[in-house]
Amino acid sequence: MTKNQFEHSDETQALAALYALGSLAGEERVLFEEHLNKGCPLCEEEIRSLDGVAQYLSLSVLSAGPSDEVRKRLINAIGVGQEPKAASRSRESFASEGILLQQPGLLISRSEDMPWQDVAPGISRKLLFVDSERHYNTSLIRVRAGARYPSHRHADVEEILVLEGDLHLHGVVMRPGDYCRAEPESVHQETFSESGCVLLQLTSQHDQIEA
Repeated sequence: MTKNQFEHSDETQALAALYALGSLAGEERVLFEEHLNKGCPLCEEEIRSLDGVAQYLSLSVLSAGPSDEVRKRLINAIGVGQEPKAASRSRESFASEGILLQQPGLLISRSEDMPWQDVAPGISRKLLFVDSERHYNTSLIRVRAGARYPSHRHADVEEILVLEGDLHLHGVVMRPGDYCRAEPESVHQETFSESGCVLLQLTSQHDQIEA
């Protein structure tokens, strides 16, 4: 058993949850990112999963920080003072399915080889890229016929390009090739599709469902 596997405990999952939700700050965030950059497939998969939940189900942000014991274990796992592994391994296992090329400054993926992830009733996605610094996702979204997504407020710019089918938004029926840009703090009314659709979406992980 490797050190990374040993460190992937319930406590480390809590750190991954805080990181995915953008609530891990200061020294803990720096240490956890160093841990990821050394290559921990389990932690990376945990973050990938939680990113989807946070984006589509509007989870409450965790406010509690890790305990002193968790902090000590994380420091030991990172191995402060040790020589870091090559940067090319920092995201080696992250979203590996469908990745054709990944190197500093360049990513090429084949979406047809990526599995669909269910993120809400009737809605699934293929996560193409996660910008962990901006807390931003680039995804293919599939909305099944009749599925609806509730009104929500945008934490940052959202861009949508419809690729297939129909998307009903603010009384407008969007068709393939139609584009929508929503500015920060703007609100999207409930959206739905009559026949089903596929769209490309770039959006913040911190959008909030409106009451």
